[in-house]
Amino acid sequence: MNIDSSCLMTVFTPTYNRAYIIPQLYHSLLKQTTKQHFEWLVIDDGSTDETERLVKDWQEENRIDIQYHKVVNGGKPRAINKAVEWARSPFLFILDSDDYITEDAIEFIIDKCKLIMDNATFVGIGVLQGNKELIPKKETLFDEYVDATNLERSFYGLDVDCNEVYKVSILKQYPFKVWDGEIFTPESVVLNEMALDGYQLRWFNKVAVVSEYLQDGMTKGGWELMKNNPMGYAMLFNHRLKYLKSVHERVNSAIQMIAHSILGGNCRYLFCSNDKILTLFCLPIGFILAFRRYIQYQQKKV
Repeated sequence: MNIDSSCLMTVFTPTYNRAYIIPQLYHSLLKQTTKQHFEWLVIDDGSTDETERLVKDWQEENRIDIQYHKVVNGGKPRAINKAVEWARSPFLFILDSDDYITEDAIEFIIDKCKLIMDNATFVGIGVLQGNKELIPKKETLFDEYVDATNLERSFYGLDVDCNEVYKVSILKQYPFKVWDGEIFTPESVVLNEMALDGYQLRWFNKVAVVSEYLQDGMTKGGWELMKNNPMGYAMLFNHRLKYLKSVHERVNSAIQMIAHSILGGNCRYLFCSNDKILTLFCLPIGFILAFRRYIQYQQKKV
C-alpha cells in the first residue's frame, strides 16, 4: 500500500468475533481530540459474527478513515504482516479489539512520534495500559519517558502489557514468522530481535489505552496457545538462547524448545538451535517433557 502523505498514523486492529465489544474502540476513535489525519485499519481474521456488517456501516458513516480487510483465519502475527503491507502511514499503532483509548491518545502519540521520526535509533514509541480510572497496570520506575529496548523493559517497570507504535519502514524488515498449521508465535520473538539489533522505543509514562482481559482473550488461553502452536513456542524458546545469560534459564529454554519441536512434529528444527551443544546435552530431558505434555494434552488437563 502506498504511503499517504496526509495520513500520519495507522491504528491497526486485528479482530476475530469481537462484534460485541469492538464498538467501544470505534467510539473512542470518534472522540479523539486530534485534528491530524489518521486511519483505522481493521483486519478481520475470519469472523463469523456481525463484525463485517458493523465495520462497513461505520465506513458508510465516513466519520473517520477506515480500511477494512477480511482474511482467512491465520492469527495475529499474519495479520500484523498484512497491516505492515497495507498501512498508508509511516507509523503503526497496534491496538486490540477489546481495548479502547483515551480522548487525547492519538494526538499525544502523533506528537511524540514526530520527535523520533528521523532518529534511526528508534523503532517507535510506547504508552501504558491501564484500567477505566487510568491507573497503570504496574507502577513505572521513571518519570516522563525513558529510552529502552524491548529487552530492557523490566528495568523500568514495563514488564506488563503495553502498547507500542512502530515505524512501518522498520517493521517491514522484521516480518513475523508463523508455521503452517499454526496461527500464533509470541510477538516477543520479533520485538527482541529488533532489540538485539539495537533498536529502542521511547516509553512514555502515560496511560493511553484502557484494557481489561476477557474470557476469550489470548492471555486467558496461554496453555491452549502452547498446545495448538508448538512450533511458534519452539521458536520463542530457541530465540531466548540468543540473549539469556543465566545457566538455569538457558537450560530451561533448550528443554522447552526440544519438547515443543517434538510436539510440533518438526525435530529437524533442533538443527536451527542457537546453542547446539546445550541442545544436544538437554535432549533426554526434552523428550521426557514432550511425553509429559502429550499426556497432559490427551487428558485435557490444560
